[in-house]
Amino acid sequence: MLRVTAIATILSATSASFAAERAFDCTFDASSTINADAGISLPLVGSWIGDFDAATNPTGTQTRPGIFGGSGNVAIPFSSVVNPAVTADGAIPTGGFELRYDDVTGVMTVDGFALDLFGKDAADLVTNLTLTYSTFRTFSPNSLYVGVNGITIPLPVGELSKIAGAQSGPAGGVAVPQGDGTSTFSIVVPCDFTIQASAVGQSFDQVIPAAFVLAGRIEPKGNGVLITTTVAFEQTTEIPAGLPALESQPFGLPTILPAGATANLLITGEFGAGSASVAFDGTLVATGAPTAVPGDMNTDGVVDGSDIGALLRVWGQAHPVADFTGDGTVDGRDLAYMLAHWTN
Repeated sequence: MLRVTAIATILSATSASFAAERAFDCTFDASSTINADAGISLPLVGSWIGDFDAATNPTGTQTRPGIFGGSGNVAIPFSSVVNPAVTADGAIPTGGFELRYDDVTGVMTVDGFALDLFGKDAADLVTNLTLTYSTFRTFSPNSLYVGVNGITIPLPVGELSKIAGAQSGPAGGVAVPQGDGTSTFSIVVPCDFTIQASAVGQSFDQVIPAAFVLAGRIEPKGNGVLITTTVAFEQTTEIPAGLPALESQPFGLPTILPAGATANLLITGEFGAGSASVAFDGTLVATGAPTAVPGDMNTDGVVDGSDIGALLRVWGQAHPVADFTGDGTVDGRDLAYMLAHWTN
């Protein structure tokens, strides 16, 4: 017993010389709020034609050029810019990150950062279509479309499935004590922000590489930490040409003269190079709980002298927490296991 006590004394004294680095699993909580805008802008050039077919859809829409039309079902050339976009105010984001924090040196590292901008909230996607075309008529329904140059109309022809960021590289920084028990920090986190949306029958999955600044205040909360950050972010990336062309994609165009009906068309066209953008601001609040550490008996996130003391107090017993090897007795093999996971 004297030998065991000596070991405990030596380790307790030595533990103070080790840096107090701890690991935390940090999760954004419900007090986080985000105001966000994201969207895609792509030129689309082609033609549309009514979905009339003498055999399969004899009552379908027909399109004819000019004020009076003429006869038959004729393709109408057009050019446009497709803009699926989403806006959310006061959305509650979800996600989190892994934090390693040394409260002696202030060194911080972030890993696995993930941020879903809209979390569980629904975000309404609006697809604006900016159109240019010459005058044409439709039949079934009967309507006149006077030629326009750059008119924008909102269309319910898209959906949003995801706008989220994921860490793409190492990130770290140093926290600066403020004298009130808290520290401030600023960490640049390389991220890939992914936008998944669709419009006019085409899927737009775009990745925007960016440097996201995670900056704010860290303060101890029991065995864990509370992290509060104010964020502001804006990034745009180019979308190269080469998306799959549209081939006879069904499309409902609202009638103009008279209004209130829908002309059912088939669009054929090609997309040009465009852009994707994400912009948001708000507050992220993350609660950090100590990460489970092998050998950490008191669950404070580190293996140090206090854990050795706890192990020695049940030495020789069949203690389920301290018996790391699972052989039914707390002995030297369990002590060796703890030392192998010593926090340094």
